[in-house]
Amino acid sequence: MQYPLTLNFKKIAFAKQATLTDASSKPIAYARQKILKLKEELEIFEDKTKAKKVCSIKANKVLDFRAAYSFTDLNERPFGSIKREGLRSIWKATYLLNDSDDNHYATIREENPFAKVVDTFLGSIVGVGLIVNYIFNPSYIITTEKGKELFRITKEPSFWGGLFKIEKLSEIDDSEEIRCLMATFMMIFLEKSRG
Repeated sequence: MQYPLTLNFKKIAFAKQATLTDASSKPIAYARQKILKLKEELEIFEDKTKAKKVCSIKANKVLDFRAAYSFTDLNERPFGSIKREGLRSIWKATYLLNDSDDNHYATIREENPFAKVVDTFLGSIVGVGLIVNYIFNPSYIITTEKGKELFRITKEPSFWGGLFKIEKLSEIDDSEEIRCLMATFMMIFLEKSRG
């Protein structure tokens, strides 16, 4: 994959959808949130054709602020999970990323919570939102328990506020990279639900 990656949300859709492309605009993945499910679920495919499913991300609880979201491969084997840190995430989004053995190894943190608040409240006002989406752009960083920075996710200036850039900050193995990208998908889908 050629970094930076771009995660682009479909502007008008019944179910939330997003496409992940690399720096050369080559499609890497396509995510679609299943609708009318008691437990949240995200399906990840290779591309928009949905011909080949890559994995699923499923919540362990029904409509819970502290639900964990497990990543499962095509054989329903878990290879990681992400969980929002309860009250701590109300002001500053914080997510814990676990490996396949449920060991915590990385954290996703919002870098500037003020940008998210302004973007959420003013970004939805007609006219004002167009300007706000260009000025206030929240960003998130994925770090290991030892403080090594792995990825930075930044909301890009756009009229509709559905474009995110993912920069790779450190070299990691392929399985960790996939786990971090799946966590990024779920985190952004959840954050877009918040505002």
